[in-house]
Amino acid sequence: MQYYRIGETLEPLDSLPPEDEAFLAVLRPDELHTAPLPQGITPPQPPEDPRDNQYCRLHMEQGELTGQVRLPQRSAAAGKKFVFAMGGKSLLLVDHNGYAGEVLKLLTLPAGREMTADELLAELLAVQIHDALPALQELESRLTVLEQEVLADNTERFIHKMSAIRRELNRETRFYAQLGDLAETLQEDGADLLGHRALRRLGYFSRRVTTLRSEAQILREYATQISSEYQAQVDILQNRVMKLLTIVTTIFLPLSLIVGWYGMNFDMPELSWEYGYPAIIIVAVAVVVLLILYFRRKKWL
Repeated sequence: MQYYRIGETLEPLDSLPPEDEAFLAVLRPDELHTAPLPQGITPPQPPEDPRDNQYCRLHMEQGELTGQVRLPQRSAAAGKKFVFAMGGKSLLLVDHNGYAGEVLKLLTLPAGREMTADELLAELLAVQIHDALPALQELESRLTVLEQEVLADNTERFIHKMSAIRRELNRETRFYAQLGDLAETLQEDGADLLGHRALRRLGYFSRRVTTLRSEAQILREYATQISSEYQAQVDILQNRVMKLLTIVTTIFLPLSLIVGWYGMNFDMPELSWEYGYPAIIIVAVAVVVLLILYFRRKKWL
């Protein structure tokens, strides 16, 4: 449980400040129904459908604003959740696994003027995408390495690696789509609850989210292109195998003819000839050698 007075800075407080002051309350989920809350704020309720807890959501009712931002899992880092409620002059953050504390450490307040709760909320939302671009750049680097491996004909476990990257890209794309919808809803339906500065900051946040979503979409197309290159490599390898099999079949086809010819059950003059057997061997070897030389001259082998 932690309280802050909202002003030019976030001033830590030991107890709930007077009702006419703007303040920030940071509470753990188990403290929501026991700790004192500012006037006009009710504890955010979990969604009726547990599956909705995996998405960003926003709810506005009777001058109060509640919402949730669900950050996707990135590489080895687990997903995080940012839950908030705003009413009157104050703001409430629900601290799940210490994430609210991390967000406050990353927060940079404008110097020289006092903040309001709605401006603070806009700044906190902007913090949620502070590391989004490095995360996309890391995915792009992994895709580039994967492409180089494909071009070098090193496709071991390609499908598993690409599948993992695609899942992360899908999570990122859904996350930015949900954030964009949340920002637009705040700007359109929450104009009565937000001031001019907060709306302007939300406009910047919305543009950043749109840009990040476009970048994620470009990476998805890049991943599709690499998959096409991998499939082309597989097709080339299969064509090489079929070409080799065709050449081998063509080389041994005359030998099969000779075997069939002398497998017939009737008397042939050369069978009684002293050098008949060596002559047939020489003819068979000569056929194979001539065909190999012919294929090499045509650069088919």
